[in-house]
Amino acid sequence: MARIIGHWTAGNHKASDTDRRAYHVLVEGDGKVIRGVPSIDLNSGSIKSGYAAHTLNCNTNSIGVSMCGMAGAVEVPFSAGRAPLTQVQWNAFVQAVAALARRYGIPVTPKMILFHAEVQGTLGITQRNKWDVIRLPFDPSGTGAKAVGDKLRREVTKAMSGVNIAPPDPVPAGGVGRVIPPALNTRNGPNGEVTGALREGTRVEIIGQNGNWLNIETPAGFSVWAHRDFIEVVDGPPALEPTKPDPRRAIIDRIRRDLDELETMGA
Repeated sequence: MARIIGHWTAGNHKASDTDRRAYHVLVEGDGKVIRGVPSIDLNSGSIKSGYAAHTLNCNTNSIGVSMCGMAGAVEVPFSAGRAPLTQVQWNAFVQAVAALARRYGIPVTPKMILFHAEVQGTLGITQRNKWDVIRLPFDPSGTGAKAVGDKLRREVTKAMSGVNIAPPDPVPAGGVGRVIPPALNTRNGPNGEVTGALREGTRVEIIGQNGNWLNIETPAGFSVWAHRDFIEVVDGPPALEPTKPDPRRAIIDRIRRDLDELETMGA
């Protein structure tokens, strides 16, 4: 096998029968890795019956690996649809690609490990307006076929060298953050609809976290979501006030002991 081509299914987070017939390996929304129906060997050499037809005119010696999701996605203006790719799914996808590259001796280069969206530009094989994968809903910092492809190749290289792709560091609830960019869109949920924008330097309270998305409270008191890459945590949650002994409690306890003693003496 000469290369690995990454995709999304444009379906739901679970692999359907159609999905399983189209790809060699699939990764569901919760990170579960599923084997497709076709054998990888069927895509080696000459075309054989039952091969995985995952990339137009580029299936020979190519392994198709796909993330399940992005049903109803729209490229412009971007919408991730009803089943956006997830961080845990991406991490499992990277590990699966790394394992296949190691197994088949495939070098991590733009021509050997790439997304479907890169095929036409990198290999010169015309495709039918495929844009998987040029956007990662959980990570808006990189946009475009090359940017996302480069991210994949960087992380696959790390995975092959034994470096685990760690999940995002937790951000403590109750902390204070500061908006980094000149204008930061706020949303009604992780990768949800835009509800407004905050200016650079605005301080917000961190309420919670979902992967790379932070639930924040704005100065106006609204609960919204924003990507963690664009919020600098400047202060942690307030420390708990130390519990101070109540001097009245000690006096009451002493009086009760004295009364108990007097009652005992009277008996």
